Amino acid sequence: MTDGPVEIGDGVWWVGNRLADDTFQCHAYFIENGDESVLLDPGSPLTIEATLAKVEQIASLDSIKYLVCHHPDPDIAASLPYLSERLTRDDVVVVTEWRARALLKHYGHRFAYYLVEEHGWTIPLGAGRALQFQFTPYLHFPGAMVSYDTRTSTLFSSDLFGGFVPDSSVLVSHDLDYIIENATPFHQHYMPSTQLLVAGLTRIQRRWPIIRLIAPQHGHLIATEIVQAAFEGLKNLECGVFTLADADLDLKRLLRISEAKVRITEALLTIAEPATLVAAINAILAGTHEARDCALYVHLPGDGWTMWGREFKKPILRSPDPDWPMIDLPGTPAAVLSIHTPDNDHPDEDLMRMLHDMAPTMRPAVDGFISRVIGERDAALAHAAAMTDSLTGLGNRRALEARRPTGTYALISLDIDFFKYINDTYGHAAGDEVLRKVSAVLTRFIRDYDAAYRLGGDEFLIVLPDAGETPAVRISERIRATVKTLEFEHVPAKEQITLSIGVNAAVGRLGGEFEQELAFTDAAMYESKHAGRDRVSAYHRVVVPES
Repeated sequence: MTDGPVEIGDGVWWVGNRLADDTFQCHAYFIENGDESVLLDPGSPLTIEATLAKVEQIASLDSIKYLVCHHPDPDIAASLPYLSERLTRDDVVVVTEWRARALLKHYGHRFAYYLVEEHGWTIPLGAGRALQFQFTPYLHFPGAMVSYDTRTSTLFSSDLFGGFVPDSSVLVSHDLDYIIENATPFHQHYMPSTQLLVAGLTRIQRRWPIIRLIAPQHGHLIATEIVQAAFEGLKNLECGVFTLADADLDLKRLLRISEAKVRITEALLTIAEPATLVAAINAILAGTHEARDCALYVHLPGDGWTMWGREFKKPILRSPDPDWPMIDLPGTPAAVLSIHTPDNDHPDEDLMRMLHDMAPTMRPAVDGFISRVIGERDAALAHAAAMTDSLTGLGNRRALEARRPTGTYALISLDIDFFKYINDTYGHAAGDEVLRKVSAVLTRFIRDYDAAYRLGGDEFLIVLPDAGETPAVRISERIRATVKTLEFEHVPAKEQITLSIGVNAAVGRLGGEFEQELAFTDAAMYESKHAGRDRVSAYHRVVVPES
């Protein structure tokens, strides 16, 4: 996860934190809404400093009026006494349900309460925007609730859809299997019954049939394309304390191990592709054995150790952990099957012995896999090089042609003021340094699904899918202001670098050709230059009504 705030929707920001070596990651969210902004599930003393630091990169702390606590757990609300000191406004309120208020008051804060049941289960935020609430009893608190931003169709799901995540570097997940896999143990531990879970999820779907993004308090945010499938997957989970009860543990353990041996033997004999084999073994171990995970490590030429495991749909570079038991797969290059267990305990010796015995049958598939991966890797590298500007790492014109935007989007055209003078006066090393640092600023302020390009010289273009004029101008102003603060090794401090920027927003909706829209964007940029440079100008078209 990033160290800064992440805009996940129009005016909606992730401001959570990552605690080192903790799979129980907590998210806080901020809705930027002038002097009636909203901080959702602010967090605990462990995270609140970092959360407020992120908020201050977006807006003043004085803008916060509403502190939403979906339930009273300490990881959500224990920061309230701290916030009593940091937030100086007298009208800040804690937004919650009456059952939660009964516990929240024990944190010893000074804030008044905004009880949702007394206000129609909503907070009106103006300009047609509202934060709506839905009661989800016993999931996992008697007065638990979730909320929904009507402007962005974002569901703030509190503990629902939460999970224990081994890879907290990913904020938004598009992988349904991974979401459900990590949500399963979380819900089994924290939700009282499947019946209550299904009832709560059904209420949410009936209330808000359109959900663009699920933003839980724990785990990963859930992308649009898997939202509905995630609802159905969660409904199929068996939850409650009865799933944790386990009589005759020794007998049941022996039966699970026996079943694992049979199923893994079948997988080793029938599956010829290591990635699929790893997935099959993981599925078997998850259902039948105490082992948590297994992973395949192969020492690929030119890459070093590469790992395939349960958490990953593509290989990642990682060396085997020597603390985990390993099974050597004989042959060259080196390959091992690593078995991960709770608390690094060794798995059952009989199971390990059986895997050792079956290891030679895996080797032919590994060899074929290595050849295929190297071929695909080399082809991908060649393609990426052809689409990338070698100096800045941004996409080039060829990449833009290959990824022309569709639907509704905004364009931002940027030009470095007096760049020719900098290049001619201080040399190409100075010019290259300016281009690289400006490019780094662009990538810093755009979203994961936005794209930045260097079209040539000092000409840059940013494409913002599903963006209107307000966020496009806001991003442009942040880029412009940040570039002015840059320091350079090869350019004297007296030569402040500035940008002329043009914005052309929501252009796809009007059906214009891309080249035409690009020309309109450039026209707005040149308007900034003619007006004195170091500014942002927006292109406003005149729409002539049909006669």
